[in-house]
Amino acid sequence: MVQNNAARQINAIPKRKEQEVPIHKTDSKNKSLKVPFSGFEITSAVALSVLFMAMTIFLISTKVSLSGAQYELQNLNQKIVNIQNSNVNTKQDISELSSKSRLMKIAQDAGLTMNDNSIRNVSK
Repeated sequence: MVQNNAARQINAIPKRKEQEVPIHKTDSKNKSLKVPFSGFEITSAVALSVLFMAMTIFLISTKVSLSGAQYELQNLNQKIVNIQNSNVNTKQDISELSSKSRLMKIAQDAGLTMNDNSIRNVSK
């Protein structure tokens, strides 16, 4: 039995763990948080930024010129309506001034008479 106790004592001694050597060593000197950008990426980013700004300015200027054109169109439409109203009023004045009853009244005031026998209809 003595032999069994000795064997048990050997098994009871904890074994030393060997230090694990990492497969890939990380070098803390080269480890940085910044991602390097290539010249093409920087040039592309700058070019796209400039293009975006140019398109924004172009869009704003187009909207401003469109607003100006709409304002001018509205003014022209208002002038057209005013002239059309003036034309309608003038036509109404002409028809009132050239009405047969008015002409007959003016002729009577001037002492003129109308002879229906001397009226001729002319057509082309």
